[in-house]
Formats: sequence, structure tokens, C-alpha cells
Amino acid sequence: MKVFSICGVVVAQLLVQLTNAQGCSTIVTRRDIMSLSQQEWNQIAYVLRRMNDDGWFRYFADIHNYEFGNIHGNDHFFPWHRRYLRDFEEVGQRYDSNFAVPYWDELRDSRNPAGSPVMSDLRIGGNGFGSCVRDGLQQGWTMAFPNPHCLNRLYDMGNQMHSWYSPEYIYSVMQRNNDMHGFRENIEFTLHGSVHLGIGGDMSTPYSSNDFAFFLHHANLDRLWDQWQSWGHASTMDGRDRNGNPIGLGSAIPHYGDAVGSTMQLGSGRMCFRYAGGTNRRQNSAMRMVSQPLASSANDAETNLARLPPNVLQKWFPHVAHQSNLLDAANSTRSSVAPAITNGKKMVYPAPLTDAWVSMHRFDREKVAKAMQEAREFVEDLNNAKYLSPY
Repeated sequence: MKVFSICGVVVAQLLVQLTNAQGCSTIVTRRDIMSLSQQEWNQIAYVLRRMNDDGWFRYFADIHNYEFGNIHGNDHFFPWHRRYLRDFEEVGQRYDSNFAVPYWDELRDSRNPAGSPVMSDLRIGGNGFGSCVRDGLQQGWTMAFPNPHCLNRLYDMGNQMHSWYSPEYIYSVMQRNNDMHGFRENIEFTLHGSVHLGIGGDMSTPYSSNDFAFFLHHANLDRLWDQWQSWGHASTMDGRDRNGNPIGLGSAIPHYGDAVGSTMQLGSGRMCFRYAGGTNRRQNSAMRMVSQPLASSANDAETNLARLPPNVLQKWFPHVAHQSNLLDAANSTRSSVAPAITNGKKMVYPAPLTDAWVSMHRFDREKVAKAMQEAREFVEDLNNAKYLSPY
């Protein structure tokens, strides 16, 4: 039986290689939305308005709503959303061949999401007034699914939002999980949900892709997956679908029918895009690839982590801890009680998932509770170690 299992994996990998060998005639680059000039953003906004006028936002919201149970709470989550975003991007390229979905480095804005320039009139707009968004990209739009309505947003704290998950925590998740199942759960139960719930309105429904914030958010999640893949997980695919069936590289992606393996390598097959900045294969120095801090504190992102007490570093950042050169370099300043960190801010607690969100996704409540407790423990450990974040 094991021989057949191994043969199946080999055949699936060969099929992926054959598919990827097709290559791309053009590869677009997905950039941080805040790196775009106003002219570049205006061109993206023009394409998006035309797509909505022609019914494409309704089309994609309908798909996400219909497939909701097949793509959340199980390990189709990452490959399905990568395929879905690429489908959206390909439609946009019918209007402008250079169209690429930007990503939102929401980790950088995790302390005060409502204050992010992304949520301003110059980008996607902010909170709803009477729930309707009245500024930014989608002001005045009529969203057609599930019935005609204005785009709704309703921040989870009135005019503010709860803090989201920090760059440090997501960096830790990426280091501590070497299988897709663990990586997926610890992203879906944390960062994924907190952004949807924080923005609220349409974003807190199964038709959340009515809001372009959905695509910015999932492009960033996909970027994090791409970074994690570069750490020796290029073809890592495991876990199960909603029915408990094993998922592998040869499994069919819900709705699309493509093999999961066809999404695994950017720049080949239909995955004709890449992320600005690329990837960093050195897990111990990739913090800035996870989230880019302000230029004035960029160097603090790595050095502050390296100064954590050895027991905290080993517990939460095992790949950093295993690098003897970093440990040796920081040894003179690191203490088992308090590292010598003077620049930055204390860690803050992220908001937990709501009961309604857990029910809508049919998540395992015990697993969600465990993830929430782990996130709180992370904040407590870093604050007790007197760690200060440059973000």
C-alpha cells in the first residue's frame, strides 16, 4: 500500500512539473498598494469600475458564496484562493493587460487598522455611514450580489477596529508549522478572520469579495504563503477537504477542477504573477519579507528578535534560534530576564474570532480556542521579555 502511495505522489509531482513547464508569456508583479503612485492606482480603479459595471464583481461574489463551505475550514483554503484571485486578475487583464491585484501589508497596520492610509479616500475608503461606504474606490457602487445594495462596511468597534495579528506573530506561525494543515489553520483562525471581522459589512459575509478589500487581503495571505513555500515548502500539500478526504497535489480545486499542484509555483502555468520583493529563503532573516516596517526602523525588525531570551526565541522563533551566528552575535546583549531593546512598542492583544464567524465557517471550536490562547500567550511572553516591536 505504501508503494502505491509513494507512486501516486511521484506521478502528481510529474504532472505539476509538466503543467508548470508551459510557462508564462507575461508575468505581472503584485505590489504593495501603498507603493503605487496615484496615477497607477487610478488605472487600477478604472479597471475595477468597469469590471463591476460589466457584472464581474457579482460573478465572483456568487462563486465565493457558493463554494464557501468547500474552501474554508479545510486545506483547500490556500490553493483555492490563489486560483480564484488569479481568475479575477485574468479578467482584469481583459481591460488592461498590465492589471495586477495589489496586496495590502495589513500586518504593518495591525495596531490601528482604521488609521491605515489604505482605508482612506485616496484608496479603498473607510467605514460605512449607515453602513454604506461613501468614500474611496467603491463609493456610489451598486453591488449586485445577493441583491442590489451599496457596499457595506461596519467596523467592529464603531469608528475603530480591534487590533489585528502582529507581523511577529505571523512570522512565528510561519516558522513553527512545516505542514500545510498546521500553517493553514494558524493563518485562517487568526489573521484571515480578524481582517474580515474588523472591516465588517460585506466582508463578514460569504459574499465578502464584493469588497475590493477582500482581494487586497487575500493577495497578502497568498504572498505570505509564497514566502512560506520558499522555506522548503514549495510542494507541501497535505490535510483534508470538507468531507475528510486527503488533499494532495493531484486533487481537484473546487469549482475550477484544476489540480492543486497547478497553483504551487508562481510564474508558471496559469500562475503568471509574482510579488514585488520576491522571497527570502533564510528563515532567520525574513522578518522584513513578512511585513515591511517603516524605513527608520527596518533594521530593528531582525535585531530586536535576536535579542529575545533564548527560551522565548526557541519557543516562538525556532528557525531564528537555530542560527548560531545570530545567537552568538546577540549573546552579549541578550538576558534570560530582559533584552536590551530600547526602540519600539509593546505587543498588543488581537481580537478573537466571534461566535457567529466560527459558526458560519463550521470551525472546530476547540482548535479555534487553542489558537486564540496561543496568540495571547505569545503576546504575554514577548511583553514579559520586554520585547519592543518596530511595527
